Amino acid sequence: MACNLTSAIALDCIDSLGGVKTMYVGANIVISSTSYDVDNQITGLTGTGTFYQYELAKNTASYTETVNVSDANGTLFASQALTFNIQKMEAAKRNELLLLSRNRDIKIIFVDNNDNIWLLGKERGATITAASAVTGTASGDANQYVMTATAEEPAMAYQIDSLSSLSGFTITNA
Repeated sequence: MACNLTSAIALDCIDSLGGVKTMYVGANIVISSTSYDVDNQITGLTGTGTFYQYELAKNTASYTETVNVSDANGTLFASQALTFNIQKMEAAKRNELLLLSRNRDIKIIFVDNNDNIWLLGKERGATITAASAVTGTASGDANQYVMTATAEEPAMAYQIDSLSSLSGFTITNA
């Protein structure tokens, strides 16, 4: 099978921002159907479960995706990693983050600083692969939880055209 390219990619204007501004996390999410447009952007996502909004302070979250290819084995998968900070250590947050860490199939929808919406762990789910709580040393140091959610997916993360494309899910805002 030939994997023919279909288009050129032009150099864009310099108008993009790095970082992630908010995320919606769900465990026990069941996706029953997905609709895509011609660019493979999700235009409809139907299922059940609850996504909980985690508000993130500016400049405290990032997403990294690495495509892993083995020509010798004929395999390709995308490693997806979302690292985020939750400010201010306290018991209620600790308990919720511990529950999050114990799940084996997390779905995360996140909004980047360009207002693009992405889905992490669509097919195989994500897990928390790193977590720490830090108090810092000086008064101006961070007091926070730092966590990384990681997924290994058969494809790169899918962009969702809007949160209104979700059907059947409950979204609990912060």
